[in-house]
Amino acid sequence: MKKNILTIIIMAATLINVVLSVVLVFAVMPAMNKTSALVDKVSSVIDLEIEDPNAEEEEYTMSDLKTYLKKYDTTVNINLKKDSGDDTNHYVQLNGWVLSFNSNADDYDTVNELVQTNDVYVDDIVKETIGSFTVSTIDVAKVKTEIIKKIQEKYNTKAIVSISLTDFLKV
Repeated sequence: MKKNILTIIIMAATLINVVLSVVLVFAVMPAMNKTSALVDKVSSVIDLEIEDPNAEEEEYTMSDLKTYLKKYDTTVNINLKKDSGDDTNHYVQLNGWVLSFNSNADDYDTVNELVQTNDVYVDDIVKETIGSFTVSTIDVAKVKTEIIKKIQEKYNTKAIVSISLTDFLKV
């Protein structure tokens, strides 16, 4: 009789172990995987901020910067994309922009002359980039970063290093 009770206890313990293993696999593991994915995303964002890929290219001082100012005759309204479910028209008001060049760059003279003679291309990039954002996603820092990337691609240069948007107002 003792042998049968011991067998029943062992079988019950084994059955409980199997049930808890199934609970662990189907309930706890997906939550752990989601947490692990979140930690991976956060760590990748931190790595991107620590390791700036442009750090090597930014070998200039403030005295090396030369600017080009584009001032509009009147305030320009740039329509923003609409958010889903939002019927209101939102726009950004802009009075102009200032482009900063690294005067020590190899192609500074060429790019500076191109921009000054045909600033309409930079103007289009500024307006298109601002217009691609919605009122809820627009951020001046993001807009400036996107504009600089597009201008550098357009002119195939790293001589253009920053842009300032004068009287940037989100309405």
